[in-house]
Amino acid sequence: MSRIEFRFVVDGVELSDEQRALVSREVQKAGLAALTTANAKLKNALTLGHDIPGIRPEWQGLWVIDGGPARELAEKINDSAFWMQK
Repeated sequence: MSRIEFRFVVDGVELSDEQRALVSREVQKAGLAALTTANAKLKNALTLGHDIPGIRPEWQGLWVIDGGPARELAEKINDSAFWMQK
């Protein structure tokens, strides 16, 4: 399993919490669109992330997890009653 990390850094600009949340959502959308444009072969992708300031900054933004680890994580989330298989 490979891991590739992309970052979008804004320095020297003051943003309100509302602006930070908006930028975070837009970056998430752009990242998912880029995967589609790149024709990434995702088997069983799980996307996780948030744009809530003050909650674990390493999870700020979006994670796309694919394959076996995605399944394992989805099952753990399901066990916590946050995820329902449709």
